[in-house]
Amino acid sequence: MNNYLLTDKTKEIPMVSVAMLTYGHENYIKKAIDSVLMQQTSFLVHLVIADDFSPDNTRQIIQEYQRKFPDKIKLILQNKNIGAQENNKDLFANLTGKYIAALEGDDYWTDPLKLQKQVTFLEENEDYSIHSALAKTSHGDIIGNKIKNTFTIDDFFTNNHLITCTVLFRNTKINSEWFKDVFFGDWMLYLNILFFHKNTKAYCDNHVYAFYRIHENGAMQTINSKLKTHQAHLNHILKIKKIFKPKYSHQDIETIKRHSISLFEHSIIHKNYSDSFKIVTQNLGLTPKFSNLKKFLSILWYRKHLKK
Repeated sequence: MNNYLLTDKTKEIPMVSVAMLTYGHENYIKKAIDSVLMQQTSFLVHLVIADDFSPDNTRQIIQEYQRKFPDKIKLILQNKNIGAQENNKDLFANLTGKYIAALEGDDYWTDPLKLQKQVTFLEENEDYSIHSALAKTSHGDIIGNKIKNTFTIDDFFTNNHLITCTVLFRNTKINSEWFKDVFFGDWMLYLNILFFHKNTKAYCDNHVYAFYRIHENGAMQTINSKLKTHQAHLNHILKIKKIFKPKYSHQDIETIKRHSISLFEHSIIHKNYSDSFKIVTQNLGLTPKFSNLKKFLSILWYRKHLKK
């Protein structure tokens, strides 16, 4: 039995389904929805909003929009708070478009031709399954990969290169087992897409398509320190290794080293030796060689002689 009420008066199958997760976004949700409705396209677009039993007026706002645009908007209304991962699972089960665009309820699109440009690109380039771009943050920064345009699945084994609110991708079967106990769901999603659509690539346009809001309630702000960020990344890399058994590049090994060394040094400084041992063991399990062991030993030597 479903945990939600589906409000759907749409009839045709769209070219693009816009997937919008929302929870407690009453101050931002109108801007997000309006940025979808402003899209100028030669094809049909449906907006599917999944509300995770918001405690504020988010639900009332999206219901008002749905009454105004019943042929464009359908709602998934959870009857209790089930968490972002389960809410996202229900959302993806109700996306019927050939392509899917992701946009959370606290972000918004800035380019009215975003979807048209992205669909045109993927229609003309079958060897790509994902199209993304840059985004501007509420701090005024431009985020996204400004150096490289094309990525393969190998590029995602230790890093995420895409900004979720800019992404459009081919509708893809989701392996829900891969997403269990995963913090970076978007990162795992890109791996899922590139694995499912064999031998395809992801493209990153060097233009700004969206606004990414940074605020105290944002998902990424729950990783509230550099150390927690390092640990979250290592945990995710470990999960990826179990699934894909990747062959790491030199750059991958350096990325793992950066996360591991930061955690190791902190544990040594604070005399958390059991944690330091776990970090070394974890690192040796990730890297194919004892490439970082020398660095661990040098930190130990330095801290030992620092006390003298």
